[in-house]
Amino acid sequence: MKALGRITAPLIAASAAAVLAAGPAAAATTTVRAGTATGAPYSGAFQVSTVGPLEFSVVFLGVTVTGTCDGAELRGTVEAAGAGALTSASIGACTTSNGLSSPPTDIGEIPANSGRVAHDPVPGGRDGTLAIDGDLTFSLQGEFLGRVRTCNYGFQTGGEDGLSFDVYNRDNPNRPLPGVDDAQGEATDITLVKKPGSDFLCPSDGTGTGTAVARGESAPGSGVFDQKLYLTE
Repeated sequence: MKALGRITAPLIAASAAAVLAAGPAAAATTTVRAGTATGAPYSGAFQVSTVGPLEFSVVFLGVTVTGTCDGAELRGTVEAAGAGALTSASIGACTTSNGLSSPPTDIGEIPANSGRVAHDPVPGGRDGTLAIDGDLTFSLQGEFLGRVRTCNYGFQTGGEDGLSFDVYNRDNPNRPLPGVDDAQGEATDITLVKKPGSDFLCPSDGTGTGTAVARGESAPGSGVFDQKLYLTE
């Protein structure tokens, strides 16, 4: 399965941007800050790293196939009250319950999609939300029934193309990784939708989940991502 890593790279990229990218509609009420709720607005480079494995599942010939991938990482830039830009992404090795696998992969051709984040807290839950618009797609390959099959998929959330995530500040007791002192993004209800051009035997549906943390640079241009981030009004 040569390109299995693409199943989660857009997911993690978007999840990472959950604390980083703000669209025009949210700019007046949402600010990305350095460190804390009272920190200075943050603009600059960012890095996102997953914590724990990425998980996914697809239905193949009536059977649910599950899989995991080792950690992923992405980098990009962001403005304190503006949209972020992803510049690179990589993902670790992946394995599936039916014996397929893929090596660590650098993910190229990251699509330029618009994004918006809103400070939208829910009691006992998130601090905000992120939506990534556009046709995020990926491909995977695997040999079965005597042929190498290519499968193309896109992402939907709530029946709409794109991705939507809950975001949590580093001090939110309800964050998905309570032992980790960083801003976090989580997606648990992503739908994988088969796209035209896929082999007729490709699985027709599936789901994906992932959790990641995001940091910026305390020294701009250093390449050292040690600046914690925070989302406020």
